[in-house]
Amino acid sequence: MEQATPFQHARAIMDVLRSYREARVLISFAELGIGDVLAAGPQTAAAVAAAVGTDVDATDRLLNAARLLGLVERHGDTYRLTPLASDTLTSGGAASLLNFARREAAFYRRWAHLTEAVRIGGRPAASLQEEQDPNWVRAFTLALYDTARIAAPGIVQALEPIIEGLNHPARVIDVGGGHGGYSLALARRFPTLRATVFDLPPVIEVTRDLVAASGLADRVTVVAGDFHQDPLGSGYDVALLFGVLVGEDREGSLRLLRTVRAALAPGGYAVVRSHHAGRQGDASLNGALFDLQMLLSTRGGSAHEVADILGWMREAGFVDLRTIDAPEPASGSLLVGRAPA
Repeated sequence: MEQATPFQHARAIMDVLRSYREARVLISFAELGIGDVLAAGPQTAAAVAAAVGTDVDATDRLLNAARLLGLVERHGDTYRLTPLASDTLTSGGAASLLNFARREAAFYRRWAHLTEAVRIGGRPAASLQEEQDPNWVRAFTLALYDTARIAAPGIVQALEPIIEGLNHPARVIDVGGGHGGYSLALARRFPTLRATVFDLPPVIEVTRDLVAASGLADRVTVVAGDFHQDPLGSGYDVALLFGVLVGEDREGSLRLLRTVRAALAPGGYAVVRSHHAGRQGDASLNGALFDLQMLLSTRGGSAHEVADILGWMREAGFVDLRTIDAPEPASGSLLVGRAPA
């Protein structure tokens, strides 16, 4: 195999260094709402600029870059959406990531503080500034809901044997469940299932709206509280911990797992979703980058190793531990343990 030259090495590094520019085009396309404008039909750059309140020439230049990224096509003086952008960057898209893309604008700015985070070994104060915005919680929760709606069919499929194996209607608690997307998906699949979404009060305000819009408020309830100090209730058959332990260190994870075990009925299941590898085992770039995201965004959180989480579940008193690979379109694994019967 022919070895790359120093100039080819330089080109490879330059490509990585400049990759942020493509992400920024996607983010601006989403922030400006261009997808929704073009969803109504082909438009000129001038018409798009008038609709979103931008400069005509600059809008044309942005649309040109979007064209080369596969988001729009140009026919004469007009632009129209491609199926890629129609599905993902419009409010009504089948796999809309519009809220997710807009949240990435904040994370885009947050990553500018990575050097400082590495220097001090933790979350920089600047990372918290945008979270003071009263709209932060709603925007963040809706962004997570975007991704949950895509992953939910695979998650439900993975959980079907557990739910169907119960000899009574399932009671589920979604701990730190935020948007409640997974509870809603389970309620749609199992008509007798009842779920409780437990999260902090500001988050639950958003969850309540999403549950009401789903038409499932009679079977999916919301409870505001802090799982670090408030009781979760008792008698649940299944407890979901999706995207929660990544925000905790070892001690916090153990404490939460013990709280969850106490909330389960004898023989009940705890299900932890792990879809980002950490620093060991089958390492991936995605896992390493997510690990840095936790460094920037949490106090002590990280992309924990599967082996570590399973060890904490065992230490918290769970038995019959196993992993389930989540079918597409979900990713990663579900770590399952049972409360002693």
